Amino acid sequence: MIIKKMITMNRHFCNFIFLVKAVLGYLAYFSIFPTFISPFLHKARGVKINKIRDVYIAPTVLIDSLYPELLTIENNVYITRGVKILTHFNPTPPQQDIIGKESILGEVIIKSGAFIGISAIILPNVTVGVNALVAAGAVVTKNVPDYAIVAGNPACVVGDIRKKIWEK
Repeated sequence: MIIKKMITMNRHFCNFIFLVKAVLGYLAYFSIFPTFISPFLHKARGVKINKIRDVYIAPTVLIDSLYPELLTIENNVYITRGVKILTHFNPTPPQQDIIGKESILGEVIIKSGAFIGISAIILPNVTVGVNALVAAGAVVTKNVPDYAIVAGNPACVVGDIRKKIWEK
């Protein structure tokens, strides 16, 4: 009887924690606060952010609500409006037969100096390199090398920041 009560209490506590993280996520998503508040709210949800003051996360950035702790954001990162960062993917039952997996769960790391353009989508198991630039609308499915410029769906390297030359 005591064990059942403890399990029920633990389940309610987990639901409460999820609710708190969801509320913080919505506050950050619809953020009309100064720019340092949004990274603070995401860090409170569990996102690993090195220095809150050195990171810009625009309003309407959607960070995975179930596993925010799998996202690491280093210093001097700029994430623009409409970006979606996913750390998990749960396929529907018809897709499970094709893919052969029940769910995909992976860490996302955004390294120092990275810039993520408007409405880009970053999928699980991806590292965005140092000073990399992800173009607007890009869908990042693989790791982005340091100093690379990536664009497209799926995102592929179109240039290098250091050379200041890129393809059209």
